[in-house]
Amino acid sequence: MICNFTNDNNVVIKLTECNKSKQFASRDNHEVIFRKINTYLINNKIIKDNIIDLGAWIGDNSIPWAKNIDAIIYAIDPSPENIKFINDICILNNITNIICIEKAISDKNEILETNDTIDHCSFVYGLNNGKGKLKIESVSLDYLYQTNIIDNIGYIHLDAEGLEYKIILGSNKIIEKFNPIITFEQHLQLDNYSLIIMHLKEKNYVIFMIDEILPGCRPDCRNFIAFPYNIYNDTLIKNINIHIGRTILILQ
Repeated sequence: MICNFTNDNNVVIKLTECNKSKQFASRDNHEVIFRKINTYLINNKIIKDNIIDLGAWIGDNSIPWAKNIDAIIYAIDPSPENIKFINDICILNNITNIICIEKAISDKNEILETNDTIDHCSFVYGLNNGKGKLKIESVSLDYLYQTNIIDNIGYIHLDAEGLEYKIILGSNKIIEKFNPIITFEQHLQLDNYSLIIMHLKEKNYVIFMIDEILPGCRPDCRNFIAFPYNIYNDTLIKNINIHIGRTILILQ
């Protein structure tokens, strides 16, 4: 089984015969504009250092990115099955620059809980007073950095179903050291995304919402992208909008 990610420089990826592969093959048609923006940033060496893909799920971002950049992709997900799938696809495609990290991530070392399956879960939504059926230990991104598991971070992508703010709070050392570009998904009617925006502005970031409805998600689900001041300029935003073909980045 083979799929072509047309919005990620047309990379071709071999897949195993399983249900996760069927999901993976369909992802080229999801978050199309988000994919095009990432491809533009990689192609133009704006993203050139190591990447954190947190909430990596089945690797539908990590794997195309790994084929487009020489840097390391840290694919972080708490699910053993998701991590196994990513590793299997890496072996099949001779991808050597993905490091899988089977961890739950928060702002500190703590116990998280969920009522969902660990393969695609939220540690925030649908919980009931500490009575989640599944409990799992978490660490922070700064902990991974301080213990030499991750380093030289140029880009952080967060899709953590409501935990994004806590994860960013637990990344202060990484943010201050490396000034990475940061993207994060938010549900506008569920998440207090203004907390992330205020926090990142204090860290000298300029934040935009990507004006794209995400197929298969809640209608209020959007991606945001935050540029540090050492990268941000009006020409960059203009060129991204030209690349996409319309004004897609809305200043927050």
